[in-house]
Amino acid sequence: MTSTSNRIWLVERPVVGEYSPDCLRLVERPIPEPRDGEVLVRTRLVSIDPTTRNWLTLDPAKQYLPFGIGDPALTVNIGVVIESKREGFAEGDLVRGHWGMGDYDIAEPTTLERLEPSDVPDEAHIAAFSHVGRAAAGGLLWAAGLREGDTVVVSGAAGATGSIATQIAKSKGHRVIAIAGGPDKTAYCRSIGADDTIDYRSEDVESRLRELVPDGIDVYFDNVGGPILDAVLANMAVGCRIAICGVMSQYQVERPEDAYGVRNLSNMLWKRATIRGFVVPDPGPERLAEYDALLRELYTSGKLTVRSHVLDGLENAAAAVGINYAGTNEGKLMVRVAAD
Repeated sequence: MTSTSNRIWLVERPVVGEYSPDCLRLVERPIPEPRDGEVLVRTRLVSIDPTTRNWLTLDPAKQYLPFGIGDPALTVNIGVVIESKREGFAEGDLVRGHWGMGDYDIAEPTTLERLEPSDVPDEAHIAAFSHVGRAAAGGLLWAAGLREGDTVVVSGAAGATGSIATQIAKSKGHRVIAIAGGPDKTAYCRSIGADDTIDYRSEDVESRLRELVPDGIDVYFDNVGGPILDAVLANMAVGCRIAICGVMSQYQVERPEDAYGVRNLSNMLWKRATIRGFVVPDPGPERLAEYDALLRELYTSGKLTVRSHVLDGLENAAAAVGINYAGTNEGKLMVRVAAD
């Protein structure tokens, strides 16, 4: 094994405006030595998520997995244990968890999971059986409290999390309206089961929702915030439940005062509705285990399909963060650092 590691470090915070990869730098450093209770991992896949921008931007004091300038940029990864000084993990184990973008690093111990041997490809462990699938399930079943007979609207429905949320809702017999950008993405949403689609780039979302759901929306799984959230607030059923998984439309505003100001918030009162923001760990370990089982059942039965958009080479990771905001990825975005 080599004595050095290529790792991506945060050199400045991309506080506002359009993302620039200049905030990250590929550096060569000695491979860290694991201490008691730690595990050294060789990375196979790095997950590139919309929230990666948030982790790079936010002050460490506001993050549940903090890292600062001069630290390796943390992401969710798949890798193989090279050396373990922690009980329950051994050399050769396939694991998932948070550690720095790089070919070798020490895994964040509170997030490390050993993956049982299976015929599931590495990409699916990132695209479905991960924070992505858990966010989709947790948002629908925990944050929104999905009930029998609900009409469900999903924004960012062609994306990694939105597409899984669409399929979970359909698997439970719900009518699903998928909001996505462009004819290719709306066609994909229909191919995975969406009953109706709205192309936010060419259609007026508020009026289309009024046409499609005259009795109002029961559950909204929100990945984008901004004007689309406002359009949903104008078309809620009484008791509507909104789960906020992300606000992609607001991540790259130039100034805080340029952030979109929701206009239809007063409808929350008249419709006795609720909005609940959440992050993946919130439902707790027991529910997350239930969601993992659900995702595996749907996947093995053919009721859940996922797409992976894989870039080869760690040197592409910094630029890849911006692809999510350009909307040019086709499936869950990730970078392959090493082959099996």
